[in-house]
Amino acid sequence: MDKNQIIELLKTVKYPGYKKNIIDFGMFQDAVEADGILTINLRIISDDLEKLQIVRDEVSRVLSQNAYPNTKVIIQNTMPKVETGKIQSKASHNPMDGRVKFASAKYVVAVSSAKGGVGKSTIAANIALGLVQKGYKTGLLDLDVFGPSAPMLFDINEAPLVQDEHTIYPARKYGLEIMSFGFFIEKDSPVIWRGPLVMKLVDQFLSDVRWSELDFLILDLPPGTGDVQLTLSQKIFITGAILVTTPQDLALLDVSRGANMFQKVEVPVLGIVENMSYFICDQCQALHHLFSRGGGKKESERLKVPLWGELPLSPLVMQQSDKGEPIVSAKPDTKEAQAFMRLVEKLIDTVATG
Repeated sequence: MDKNQIIELLKTVKYPGYKKNIIDFGMFQDAVEADGILTINLRIISDDLEKLQIVRDEVSRVLSQNAYPNTKVIIQNTMPKVETGKIQSKASHNPMDGRVKFASAKYVVAVSSAKGGVGKSTIAANIALGLVQKGYKTGLLDLDVFGPSAPMLFDINEAPLVQDEHTIYPARKYGLEIMSFGFFIEKDSPVIWRGPLVMKLVDQFLSDVRWSELDFLILDLPPGTGDVQLTLSQKIFITGAILVTTPQDLALLDVSRGANMFQKVEVPVLGIVENMSYFICDQCQALHHLFSRGGGKKESERLKVPLWGELPLSPLVMQQSDKGEPIVSAKPDTKEAQAFMRLVEKLIDTVATG
C-alpha cells in the first residue's frame, strides 16, 4: 500500500456541494490494508446520510478503479453513526444537516451585531490581532459584502493573489491573514446583488481561500440576520458567536433578534460586548454614559450568556481604525488596547482552554 498514492487519489473526491476535496477538508484519517482489504477511515462531521453515502461510494469507486478493488470505507462522525452499507433514506430534513467542520481552523468564531454602526468590524479586527499577539495563528474573514471594512481597517489597497478560478490567497498584515470582498471591488463601487449571488460568494470564500493551518478564523458578519448568516450556519460548524451591541434600547432589540437567530441555527452565543458604553472627558476625566446605561448587562442576563466587556467610546480607537492601524497592534499599551485584549482572553478561556 502506498498511502501517498491513496491520498492523491482521494483528492479527486469532492465533498458534495463543495469544490473542495475530502483531503483538503481534513476528512481523511487513515488507510489500513489487511487480508487483502483496504480500509479507509474518514471523519466527517455531518448527519446528512445521503451526502455521506455519496462520499463512501465515490471513494470506493476511485480506489477500485486504481488498483484497490477490495475497499471498505468507514465514516466516523459526531452525529448518529453511519454503518457501512447503502442508506435508503435521509433521517432528517433539518437544513443544518449538511454542515462540515471547517478544515483550515480549529475554532471558527462569528462576530455579529444584527445592527449596523455599533463598531462590530473594529472589534472583530482587534480581537483577531489580539489572538495573533497571544501566539495563535489567526485569520479574519470579512463577510460584509455590501459594506466591507477590512481594506480600510488594515490599509490594504491591493487585491490578494488569485492563482486561478478556485485558488485565492489571503492578504497578510500584522501577522494576520485577511480576506474581504472589498479587496476585489473599486473603493466607491456599490454592490447591487440579490441573495443567490451573495450566498455563492460566501461559499467560494469558504472553499477557495487558501488559509494556513489556523487556530482561529474570526468571521466579521454583516448586520442583520440574512443570507450570509444562514449560508454560513448551513455550510460549516461555527464554534460560537460574539454579539456586539450599544446601550440603546434599539440596538438591544436587534441583538435579541441576532441571539434568537443563532439559537435557531444551533450556534452558541459565547458572550456579549457592549461598545460605546461610556465616554471619559479629557478635561475632567469624568465618565459619561451618552447612550443609556446597563443595557448589555440586562441582555446578558436575559440570554444567560456572560457580558464580556463594556468598551468606551474612544476617539483614539476611531483614529487608529481610520489610519488602517488597529489599536491593538499600533498602540498595545493604551487602556483601549488592553480592553480589547481582555475580550481576547475571555474568548481563549471560553473555547481554547486545555
